[in-house]
Amino acid sequence: MDQIHHALLATLSPNQAEREAAEGALKALAGTPGYLSTLFGLVSSAEAKPEVRQAGAILFKNLVVKHWENKPAADPSKQDPDDLIFAEEDKQNIRQHLLESLVNAVPQTRPQIVECVRRIAGADYPAKLPNFLQQIASWLEPSHSPHQLFAAALALRALVKNYEYKSQERRLPLNDIMALTFPRLVHLMEATLSAPPADEAAAETMKVVIKTLHSCIHQSVPLYMQSGDVFMTWMGLLYRAIERPVPPEVAGGEGQDPVELSKSVFWKAKRWGAQIMHRLEQKYGNPKTAEKQFKDRPGEVALSRAFHDQLASRFLQLFMNTLSTKVQGSFLPDRFTVESLKYIVISVSLSVTWKDLQPNVMPLVCYVLFPMLCFDSKDSELWEDDPQEFIRKTYDVMEDYTSPRVAGCDLILALCEKRTKHCMMPILEFCASEIQKYQQGEGDPRRKDGALYVIGSLHEQLESKKNKAQYAQQLNWLLQQHAFPELKSPHGHLRGRACWMLSQFVRTIEGDAVFFQTVVTSVMELLRDQELPVRFQAAVALRLLIYDQRNSCAREAVSGMVGSVLPNLLQELFNLMDELGSDELVTTMEVLIESYAEQMGPYAQGLCERLSHHFLKLASLSGEEADEESSLAACQCCSAITTLLESIRKTPEIYRALEASLIPLLQKVFSPDEPGGDYSHMEFMEDCLEILTYLTYYSPTISHGLWSLFKPLTQSFFDWAVDYLQDINMPLDNYISRGTEGFLSNPEHVTTVYKMIEFVFTNADTNEKDCIEGCKLAESIVLNCVGRIDGCVQGIISLVVDRLIQGTVKKDLLRTELLKTLANCLYYNAAATLSVLEHKQATGPALQTLFTAIMVSEEKEAESGDKVQAKTHFRGVHDKKVVILGLSAVIRVPSAQLPPTVQSGVGHIVAALTTLLQDIEEAKKRRAEREAAEEEEEE
Repeated sequence: MDQIHHALLATLSPNQAEREAAEGALKALAGTPGYLSTLFGLVSSAEAKPEVRQAGAILFKNLVVKHWENKPAADPSKQDPDDLIFAEEDKQNIRQHLLESLVNAVPQTRPQIVECVRRIAGADYPAKLPNFLQQIASWLEPSHSPHQLFAAALALRALVKNYEYKSQERRLPLNDIMALTFPRLVHLMEATLSAPPADEAAAETMKVVIKTLHSCIHQSVPLYMQSGDVFMTWMGLLYRAIERPVPPEVAGGEGQDPVELSKSVFWKAKRWGAQIMHRLEQKYGNPKTAEKQFKDRPGEVALSRAFHDQLASRFLQLFMNTLSTKVQGSFLPDRFTVESLKYIVISVSLSVTWKDLQPNVMPLVCYVLFPMLCFDSKDSELWEDDPQEFIRKTYDVMEDYTSPRVAGCDLILALCEKRTKHCMMPILEFCASEIQKYQQGEGDPRRKDGALYVIGSLHEQLESKKNKAQYAQQLNWLLQQHAFPELKSPHGHLRGRACWMLSQFVRTIEGDAVFFQTVVTSVMELLRDQELPVRFQAAVALRLLIYDQRNSCAREAVSGMVGSVLPNLLQELFNLMDELGSDELVTTMEVLIESYAEQMGPYAQGLCERLSHHFLKLASLSGEEADEESSLAACQCCSAITTLLESIRKTPEIYRALEASLIPLLQKVFSPDEPGGDYSHMEFMEDCLEILTYLTYYSPTISHGLWSLFKPLTQSFFDWAVDYLQDINMPLDNYISRGTEGFLSNPEHVTTVYKMIEFVFTNADTNEKDCIEGCKLAESIVLNCVGRIDGCVQGIISLVVDRLIQGTVKKDLLRTELLKTLANCLYYNAAATLSVLEHKQATGPALQTLFTAIMVSEEKEAESGDKVQAKTHFRGVHDKKVVILGLSAVIRVPSAQLPPTVQSGVGHIVAALTTLLQDIEEAKKRRAEREAAEEEEEE
């Protein structure tokens, strides 16, 4: 233990060499018997320093996560050298002391130990932990110490969390687990609820118990809890937990940090309780829905009725009362507020809760929800101090799940959509009154911001066929008199909000061409606003204002006007992209490229250079600088480049000029960070393969620069990108078919492609889909290099025969592709192909399989509904032609050079050719009939 202790302590040294030596020593010890249990003991030892225990806990957790379930391979030669196999004696020693390790854990090590308990229980319970549940239940008895009770609660949560997302059948063990432990948990919850409000240890235990309940019922309520008494008991406990006041020190007040308050265990317990209630109402709030969803689960249907009749309104009142405290300025954490609002959103649709909600709607909207939606002091501070972060938060998808503002807006939308008659007009009138106050000089610009946000969020309802006539006049007045003027507001946040709102109502605005053009001109001017968030919002709004998504083109009223300033507009967007890495900006760029495709030629080179530069900048970010937003923006750059390449197809000479900026981008994605190292940009592989496909297909010739990508492209296949073979095949086929001489000029090219085909045919990890792609690659190289790759073709024949005759073929599609590959080889050199087949004693079986595939058909339903016979193989005209060419090549071989099997089967070959020719004529006839029917329908 001393040796491990010293090594762990050294891993914390500021000296890098000392740290690396210690990490190496620990790694060398990892596989030795006794090491894991010794490390486990050190983590639990009160004599070790806390920082050493924490380092040990992290190491122990990593070892458990990576290696606990490893087993010795039946064939030692196939054992992964990186796998550690822990001695069963070590593992058993750890299993026996799991609960004790939780008792001895300190705050620095507890999360790692709990995760280890979960992993070990997930792998070994109940087979190798037969007494684990009984031990937990025993420790949950009130006679045990608070530390033991807490440890047992943690262990139970770790155990049941393994069932949280499992299917209904695999969750069945929860019934036995809950039946033994939950009666004891009821007593534990009662004890925590009876403890003094400021008892933090009791609150921590309460939180763990509530999280345990959440894991058990997240997917569905198990049979054990479907008993009315049990379910109602737990609902009563949750009600009390949510209702219970928090200690004054975390209740919020002058000078207290809301972020720190939200981390308090007292609020976390409440939030988990609210999350459970939201989930239960979502799943069981509507008995009619439950009757349809749980036809064969009567217990859950009965539970839904009980929830609807006895609990839905009661908890609605609880959440409404809690939220109402915000009116007096009381603190509520964001996450708790969000869960409460989500509960009310569902309550809007239920008649039983709507009765209670209806008389309180407008007070709720005016005094609770509306203040959440307004631009506030936190927004102002972030706008001034970190505008990039303000923008990120505004467009962060994750904010939809954690933001009270988004949840509050969702509730208003639900009220106006589900209860339009009662809610729409009062809410609009309230917003209009706020706007009027501001117009008269009595209002707050922040409250006008909130009013515009509410109305803009209702754009779908207000512009719907059902409501459009009723609100059209007021809406036009609002947009022209109160939204548009704010584009020149002295308040930056109102300029941004006006941009956003006007873009939401583009369908209304475009009805007045003059006003529409004025709006677009004003928004374009805001691309040069002094405030970054305003410039950003203007760029996003322009996309919605300019682009007609239904027709995939620029809106007619502004198309010419925007086109006339296109160079300046593109430049302003690039200036913004240099300041901010956002996929929203690149999407606007992509929309402009698509909308003005015919005008892109003169700007193509500059656009490619800037987009490529922007991609390389975003892709080079690492550590804290790298985030999901930058990754999405980089991906969107690739998409914009693809759109640009598509737009210039009619001017292929431009492609060559783009290579200088695009090849470095492709090189970065196709290559490892260092020789033999990791590939850091794998997520962009698919997009970059599409870019390379455009370049290799549309460029007049394949340049030396494009050929420089051949090696890294194929090497990435062998290193990691086997699953991308379908996408890799497209540029590879272009290299082979459009640059045949360049391909053949380097023997390594042919060898590499053959090795790729061989890999997918012989590697144990590849599947039939991979083999199909291997056949397509083989077709490309065989048909494009006739007479020049004899050795390669012989290898391909052997691979096909081994798979077709001696291997397993499950799908007709793979059999078709294998037979097509064989036919291609016959076309390449029939005599040589037959010679290889003879050598492998496969001539007869191979030809018999081919003849059978040509003849076999199955009954299918045609578009008319009639039953027809359809071929199971070689369904397409191309497939049939390939086989015809292959068999025709056999017939052209002098009879004396044919193997006896083939000589005696020439009649079968002729019959097969006749059948295929007849099938082609029939296919042409059906195509002509189909085209004639389509023309008649158009007329």
